Amino acid sequence: SSFEGRDIRGVKLSRKTGNTAVFVEGGIHAREWISPATSTYILNQLLTSSDPRVKELSENFDWFFFPVVNPDGYVYTFENDRLWRKNRKPYGICRGVDLNRNFNSSWNGPGSSSDPCTYDFAGGAVNSEPEVAAISQFIKNHAKESRLKTFLSLHSYSQLLMFPFGSTSERVSNYVDLKEIGEKAIDALAKKHGTKFKTGSIIETIYPSSGGTSDWAYEEVGIKISYTFELRGSPDSINMFILPANQITPVGEETLEAFIVIMNEAKARGYYNAA
Repeated sequence: SSFEGRDIRGVKLSRKTGNTAVFVEGGIHAREWISPATSTYILNQLLTSSDPRVKELSENFDWFFFPVVNPDGYVYTFENDRLWRKNRKPYGICRGVDLNRNFNSSWNGPGSSSDPCTYDFAGGAVNSEPEVAAISQFIKNHAKESRLKTFLSLHSYSQLLMFPFGSTSERVSNYVDLKEIGEKAIDALAKKHGTKFKTGSIIETIYPSSGGTSDWAYEEVGIKISYTFELRGSPDSINMFILPANQITPVGEETLEAFIVIMNEAKARGYYNAA
C-alpha cells in the first residue's frame, strides 16, 4: 500500500495459459490524469472490443494493469494541488518523492535531485518509497512465472514514445529494434487522429532521467521491450497536464493503435519466444 495507506490496485487479464505477459504502469506522476484514464480505456477495450486485432492481443497475452501507482498523489491533485507530481511522504519541511526517480537503476544519477523540495527528488535511498517497493516486488515476483516480457509506462505530456536509457547516452543492445518498432508504432498512432509523436531513447528524446521504471524494467528485470509514452498534449501545449475530458477517448484510441504495433512487431522479431 501507499505511504498514506491506500491500496495500489492492479488488474490481471488472462484468457489462457502459456501467454507471455505485459505490464502497463500508469499514474506514477499524480498530475498526469490522462495516464490512468488511458490505461483503463485500453483495459476496457481488451475486455470488450470486437476489433479482431484487439481480441488477438487480449487472447494471446496476459495483461497486468496498474493505472494509479501513486494513489496518494493522485488524490491530492483532486483535493488540493492539481499540479502535484510526487507522492506525499514527508522529508523534513517538504513532502514527496518523484517515484519515477526512486527505482534501482542509476539511482540519484543525472536528471534527479537529492533535495526533497524539488519536483524530481529521488528519495532518501533507492527503493525508499512504499509505492516503489510494492511495484518492484510485484514485477520481480511475476517476471519469471508470468513470463513478463513487455513493460509499458504511461505519462504526459509531449507526445513521445521513448525507450531506455534515461541515465546514459550509451545505447541499449537492441536499440535498433526499439527504434524501428517505435517508428512503426507512432506511424500507426498518427493515422488514427493525426497526432504526431517522436520516438527515441529517453535521454536523446526528452532529458536525462535516472531511477525510472522503464530503465529499471529493462536493466534490472531484463524486460527488453520497455517503452514510456508521453501522451497528449503537444510539447508546446499551454494546457500541459490539464487535458479536457473529451480527449480521453481519442487518446485511448490512438495509444491502443501503438500498443497493437509494439506487441505484434516485438512478437515478429522473436521477443516473445519460449523461455
